[in-house]
Amino acid sequence: MGEKLREADQLIDISLPEEAGSVLGHDAAFSSLIAQTQANQLPSAIMLHGAKGIGKASFAFALAKEIFLITGDEKKLQIDRQVAAGSHPNLFIVRKTAKKPKGFYSDIRIDEVREIQKRMRKTRGRKGHRICIIDAIDDCNIKSSNALLKILEEPPANTIFILISHRPGSLLPTIHSRTQKYALKTLSDEMVQDILIDKVSDISPKNIENCVKLANGRPRRAIMAAMLEGLNILSDLQNWLDNEANNNHIALSEEIIKAGIAEQEFAREIIIDWIANQANFVAKNNINNRYRFASINKLWDKANEMFNQADIYNLDKKQTMVAILDACYNYNSTYNIK
Repeated sequence: MGEKLREADQLIDISLPEEAGSVLGHDAAFSSLIAQTQANQLPSAIMLHGAKGIGKASFAFALAKEIFLITGDEKKLQIDRQVAAGSHPNLFIVRKTAKKPKGFYSDIRIDEVREIQKRMRKTRGRKGHRICIIDAIDDCNIKSSNALLKILEEPPANTIFILISHRPGSLLPTIHSRTQKYALKTLSDEMVQDILIDKVSDISPKNIENCVKLANGRPRRAIMAAMLEGLNILSDLQNWLDNEANNNHIALSEEIIKAGIAEQEFAREIIIDWIANQANFVAKNNINNRYRFASINKLWDKANEMFNQADIYNLDKKQTMVAILDACYNYNSTYNIK
């Protein structure tokens, strides 16, 4: 790409959310907010929440462009160019910032929030609404969360805050109470496939199939999977969890660890997602088996704790993976998951 990274989790050679031309899979929520804009009934703060990688940031920037178009006096092409370049004077973006000489801070600090407050006190750069996108509110630490809450309690006139959250349950209740919430769902496999083909060139039909399955409704994950050399190993892991619960998890763990750090991180997400899906299945289908529900909750706690402990204390990654997959195997065997 050759450009300075704007985001801590930016994917190389993949267009940024602010460059998105349209919103896929979230039409109802988007249409509702556009209608509110046209009726001059937008709330001062909106929260877009849902799984990471489903297009919440792209939604936020696409919405910002439409709000600028409806409330301002500029043409669409000019607005699109300025938003994509990060230069629109009525757009404020709060993210984890870069630190010198390289890398990004691990959270959104109070300095970033104070900088936005300072900029908002200045004269409006253009006619129309101002928009502040917080991507993601989950990244705020306690100090920056409290500073942001003060702004939400007394927002500047004609300013819309769009908060993006992957984990709304972890946010302050007072932040929830100040926002109108929109739950965005995962996308269909067909939509994920269309986005993957559009974003990643020269990908085989077999890899497309594997990436879409690993994505679990999240286009960003499909794209990330396509960039990994260990895609086949991750597909093996997903298949093993879903319907092949045999006792070859030691060999599988070895292959995951050998593949590399990116594959290990992706494998973690696959395992945690699988556990969450099992818990959702039990809850949604009203399965009257309190032992099974207790087992899957225990497995959730164990997997998250072991992964966290391995990171904190630099424990053996292979042994950690083996232990967690062994617990998944036991759960599969006990409840005949196929």
